[in-house]
Formats: sequence, structure tokens, C-alpha cells
Amino acid sequence: MSNLKEKNNKSIFYILSAAILCVLVVQFGFADSSKWVEFILAGTLTPILSVVLVMLTNFISHDFKHKLIFTRLRNEMPASRCHTLCKKDPRIDLSDVSARWPRVFSESTSAENRNSYWYNDIYKGVRGRPEVLQIHGNFLLYRDAFSGLLGIFLLVISWNIFAPLNFMGSINTWVYLVLGSFICITMVTARNSGNRFVTNAIAAAI
Repeated sequence: MSNLKEKNNKSIFYILSAAILCVLVVQFGFADSSKWVEFILAGTLTPILSVVLVMLTNFISHDFKHKLIFTRLRNEMPASRCHTLCKKDPRIDLSDVSARWPRVFSESTSAENRNSYWYNDIYKGVRGRPEVLQIHGNFLLYRDAFSGLLGIFLLVISWNIFAPLNFMGSINTWVYLVLGSFICITMVTARNSGNRFVTNAIAAAI
């Protein structure tokens, strides 16, 4: 997993930098040339801020990120619901996988145990397969990009409350809308990738 995260760092950097630049364009615009100096100054700080945020994403616990992405306080990992996810995947015959891994797909299995059984009985055997590695990497990428974007959103709110108005002025409402769009897109993409990660592993193990 650490190798996948290291490979994703550059992509996360680009995503966060793009979000920050979009925010700066919305905040300053180009019609008023008097704001160009502030735009350029803030723009030069973009790579530094992006690097810091990439580092910070690694300090946030995985459990907390998963709870936010899947909007669940308990049993948030999608493997806890693999028996229902498989019903929506045309590659998987639920009766076949239920017969092969009964404790994973039994209705009586608790969500917590189901996640553990999926990991040990199914994922471990196929975790090196290309189709599993790719979707796992995508899930980690969008999960960490989501947490970085959330960090930018919190920084913008803090800036609006505590920073002097004579530098950037009050935060444009569109800044929140742009950041909110980035956050929602990465959240949904991370959630879909997480679900697909689970079903890809099952499909690969069949």
C-alpha cells in the first residue's frame, strides 16, 4: 500500500494545485489589474501549500478518511457490504461466490466480520493482480485528494475569519462553490472506486 501511496503523491499534488489555482482565479479574476500582484504572490505559494497538504494527508488516520468518504460512523469499509455490492455487478454470480466463500456472503455474518473475511479469504490472494492494484491505487488517490481538498476548504474558512481584509479582501462566495464541487467530485469518485475495489477483487478471485 505504501508504494501505491507514494506513486499517487504527484497526482494528489496536481489535483490540489489545480484546485488552489481555480480558487485564486475566482477570488481575484483578471478584470482588475490592481489585483494581479496579489494573484501572483498567492500563486507562488500554491506549490508550497500543495506539498504541505500532501504531507498532511498522510497524518490523517485512514479510519477518519473512510468515515467521511462513506458517511458512516461504523463499518464504513465497503467490504462490509460486499454481499450487496456483488448484486449490482454483472461479472459476479452471487450464488457461486456464496457457495465458494460462505462466511463472507452469509446474511448472518456481521458487517465487521464480513470485512475481515473478505480481506483474508479473497483480497489477500489477488492483491497483486493488475486489475486489483489499479483500482486500489485509484481509491487511495481520490481518498487522499479528498482529505487534502477538505484541508484547503478549512483553510479558506479560517482565512475568511482571521486574515486581514486588506490583502485578499473577503472571500468570494464562488470560492466555496468551486471548492465544494472539487470535494464532492473526489468524494463520490473515491466512494465508487472503493466499492469497485471490493468487487474487482472478488471478480479476480473467481
